[in-house]
Amino acid sequence: MSSLQVSVLRANQLDDVESMGKNDPYCQVSLVNDDKTKFQKTAIKKNAGKNVEWNQTLTLENYQPTQHNLLYVDVLDDEHLADAPIGFAAIPLSQVQHASGHAVKGTFNLFTPSGKQKGTVTLFLAILSAGQGNVQVPDGPEMQGLSEIDNDHQHRIKSMKRKEQAADMASAAGVIGGLMGAKAMLGGHKDEAKKEA
Repeated sequence: MSSLQVSVLRANQLDDVESMGKNDPYCQVSLVNDDKTKFQKTAIKKNAGKNVEWNQTLTLENYQPTQHNLLYVDVLDDEHLADAPIGFAAIPLSQVQHASGHAVKGTFNLFTPSGKQKGTVTLFLAILSAGQGNVQVPDGPEMQGLSEIDNDHQHRIKSMKRKEQAADMASAAGVIGGLMGAKAMLGGHKDEAKKEA
């Protein structure tokens, strides 16, 4: 059974999704869009902002060219309650299958949840035969690779964005409620002080 090596090198010109501070991005990749247990993740790069380097190799097992036409790539901002989507792309694997040595080093466009092109991710992709170890990432420039929006992928990303926005609103409501409670307590202490005076 073959596997797919995905060396996640870097991302550039990412959308800034942090209201305060900088993006804390990580990248996750999978051959299957609808099973979150199948995603492999890079490390989180705290306060990396709009440009980040991972230089991390992930291996997706059980790659079957007849079943797996796309590589699903998500770049997410690590959050306390729900991670925020920064960008996503579906990468047609035909460009790897037909490449010399079944390997491609490319820069691929990312898309925001609304479908706007924003930022890029640079990957080295290689199809590995059974028992083959990872391939060294070649030096030199990368090609401009093909990426696209898959409707089911975009739907999942939009759902993640709604969950993240709801978590942000719940967190903000908790802060406001805490402030109102503190104000009420302070007001109660002032009333008691007036009565005693």
